[in-house]
Amino acid sequence: MAKVQKAKHPMTLMVISGDPERIHMALMMGATASAMGRPVTFFFSKSATRFLTVDGWASLQTAAGVAGPEMDAALEEKGVADTSILMDGLAALDARFLVCESALREHSIDVTDLTTRPAIEIAGLAEIIEKGHGGDWLTF
Repeated sequence: MAKVQKAKHPMTLMVISGDPERIHMALMMGATASAMGRPVTFFFSKSATRFLTVDGWASLQTAAGVAGPEMDAALEEKGVADTSILMDGLAALDARFLVCESALREHSIDVTDLTTRPAIEIAGLAEIIEKGHGGDWLTF
């Protein structure tokens, strides 16, 4: 008798902090869950929205004042996946990336400034509430 595969619970990661350490941890969590076969959705809002822009990572700093690219260099030196590796992996694993429409307006970000890999969808809270039913929710 064939064993019935139980559907994996979805994971929704709400990323609202512009702190590179929090963003990196959210990406690590999402990449791990996605690699384990769980459907993963990221929802970027508030100050984390800038991360999804072409040059946004360079403008974000940790609480200690370390810029995102500097943090990445230190991680890479220690053999830890940096942000670009995680983003490439998440794109390959078909993780879903949403950005809050209201946050784009709040931070005066034009949609043409958003990165194209992974693909970014513009959505509101209703989208993740509807699709995140029955799964885990984490906020960073």
